[in-house]
Amino acid sequence: MDIFLQILSMLAFAIVVLVIYNVLKVYILNKIKINKWLVLGLALVCFIVPMLVWTAMPIYVSRYVIPGIFVVLFLWFMELSGFMKKKNYSKTNTTSSTSKKDKKDDIVIRPKAKPNRVKNNKK
Repeated sequence: MDIFLQILSMLAFAIVVLVIYNVLKVYILNKIKINKWLVLGLALVCFIVPMLVWTAMPIYVSRYVIPGIFVVLFLWFMELSGFMKKKNYSKTNTTSSTSKKDKKDDIVIRPKAKPNRVKNNKK
């Protein structure tokens, strides 16, 4: 029964942290432009320093708050790095692509007709 409660608490912690991350991502994190390595450094500092500085911290802080902040910062780092981007690959048509480069190659520039040129050449 004790193992079941631990698994249940980990699952609840994961769900709460993911909900908090998604809300932060929508309203705050997308508007902040920051270096991804700075975010990773903040995550590592948040994970290591409180255990060294504050040795007599309460149980709820050491079990939920600090790991929650670390997970949010690490997920933000993963998003800034590009690991969490959705990739849309079409299984039916792999040869055609809708990228800007392909659209640019399809444009053909044709010279404009200049009707007065013939009139000026007659002597």
